[in-house]
Amino acid sequence: MIVCQPSEEIAAWVGGRIGVAFHPPYTTLAQIDRGRIIAGFVFNVWTEHDVEISLAADRLTRTLMRSVFRYVAHQLGCRRATARTRADNIQTQTMLTRLGARLEGRQQAYFGDCDGLLYAIMKEDFPYGLHAEGTEGA
Repeated sequence: MIVCQPSEEIAAWVGGRIGVAFHPPYTTLAQIDRGRIIAGFVFNVWTEHDVEISLAADRLTRTLMRSVFRYVAHQLGCRRATARTRADNIQTQTMLTRLGARLEGRQQAYFGDCDGLLYAIMKEDFPYGLHAEGTEGA
């Protein structure tokens, strides 16, 4: 089951996994399996054309990624999504690249003990987006 709401529980779950605290306003999306969160997204710093996405997951499904795309592109009306990850988190960097994200820059000491890498996923490049299911997109 996928839930989309401004949930403190989901934000706390994601924040606990990635080592940050989220403060409203934000909204969240999560996949729940047998009553427990297996993947969660926090959407904040919405600027009309862009939204920052924070993610933690035990596993990602195509259904969940399509839901994320629909939310970002169709509900928020954004052309791009921005994500940051630790420079030492190779697994997340690989996942972001597979999702269509492009590295845009490095932020020194963003996480205190580690640099942050800034990625962007454009609406046109998201593999579960515009071209995923014919002309209608995801």
